[in-house]
Amino acid sequence: MLFLIQPPPFQSPAAARIPTSTASPSKSSVTTIVVITVVIPTVLVALLLVYRKYRKSSTFASDSRGIQGKFSDREAATAARCIEIECETSNVLSSKSEVRETNSVERKELKETEQHVVVSQPSRGIPSVNFEAFTDVRQIGSGSFKLVYKARWQQPNGGSSEVAIQRIRGSGSTGRREEFEQEVKIFQHLGLHPNLLRLLAITIEPGSCDYCMVTDFASQGSLDVVLSSLAEERKTLSLLVQLQVARQVCDGMVQLSLHQVVHRDLAARNVLVFRLNAQNHLDVNVKIADYGLSVMSARGYGERYAASFSTAGSTTRPIRWMAPESIERRQYSEKSDVWAFGVTLWEIWTYGKVPYCTVTDDSLVGSKVLGGVRLPSPPSCPAAVYSIMLECWREQKSERPRFSDLHRKLQQQHDAAVAESLREDEIDIDSQLCVICLEREAMWALIPCGHKCLCENHKEGAASRPCPICRSDPTSVYKIY
Repeated sequence: MLFLIQPPPFQSPAAARIPTSTASPSKSSVTTIVVITVVIPTVLVALLLVYRKYRKSSTFASDSRGIQGKFSDREAATAARCIEIECETSNVLSSKSEVRETNSVERKELKETEQHVVVSQPSRGIPSVNFEAFTDVRQIGSGSFKLVYKARWQQPNGGSSEVAIQRIRGSGSTGRREEFEQEVKIFQHLGLHPNLLRLLAITIEPGSCDYCMVTDFASQGSLDVVLSSLAEERKTLSLLVQLQVARQVCDGMVQLSLHQVVHRDLAARNVLVFRLNAQNHLDVNVKIADYGLSVMSARGYGERYAASFSTAGSTTRPIRWMAPESIERRQYSEKSDVWAFGVTLWEIWTYGKVPYCTVTDDSLVGSKVLGGVRLPSPPSCPAAVYSIMLECWREQKSERPRFSDLHRKLQQQHDAAVAESLREDEIDIDSQLCVICLEREAMWALIPCGHKCLCENHKEGAASRPCPICRSDPTSVYKIY
């Protein structure tokens, strides 16, 4: 018996004569599978990445236009690079726990430190603004790599504020631009803190096309200039004010340490003075600035530095503030910053004197430091404070204190000075008015504390009550004429 096989519907006769097999698929089937499983997903991912990049750029551009209007092409590129810097910095912050190499003891110390100091807040982004937004621009300083201008920033809402503009010389070139980007990253990485200079915006100087950083303006200038001016005018700072300045610089350096940033150029010249009342420690505010030589231990590029790292190059180095290992082997760490902090303390108590001022040659200064010579104790410097300086200048970096340790020591000295100041104020009150009525002359003193604090009307029964000043129990009273 013969069976006729009818071809499938819509199939050509030629196709019907081709034998089929369920065991091995045809080439067209394989091609279809490859297209579906490989090519299409790849194209979709690429389109998604392009869309996300476009969306981020357009969002930032619209925000920037809202701040300062339409940007030039170069300023738009600066804004885009600012986004990249912010993203790289975010990567550093998110991976900080993986990068930090601390044992359990160090982590405990860091936790204790964060409880006693003001911890910086994350930065909210750095806008790129048009240089035309600045008026009354005038140069107020210059250095090897920077020009500093004072200017007034006209805000879109009609307000204005005084700012400083730091122009990076030659930053239009690739090398200087990378240095500029590195410093901006450090500003981003450190966040906002009362003792660290704040970066407000970035801009481009139209004449030179150099990149610029816009920061808060310190009306009193750098700490070394302020201290030298006080010395020339034969004015002095109270011990409390000196300790407050030292404590605030140390507080700022604690933040650098916590964020794994090595400053490498800490000195009084790189501390800006925003407020400094020579006799009122409550009216003091100084901020650490100039991160041009600073390095992040984790830089966000997949590479990292250990707790101590070495550098190469022939850039000018601040020998008089440098630790032995930095002079001899170009090694830098928190402990080399601690050494520089000790020299900065010395500057505060000498009113801005140049370290090793009797030696004019920096190379000789380096030899003296390597030979064990240390700066002498400044006149009128408390022994406890000079002892802190000597701890910072120990030969072996492992024996130097950390900034968290220095912060606690300076806080103790500050508290002791506050207590002494209050005691002196109480003695002044003793010798003038009765502490009860604050009207009549104080003529009666308590025994044994000796506080002369009561008038004739309020001496009665004083021996049966605690001293109103020191709260000690008196045994009797006596009259002082």
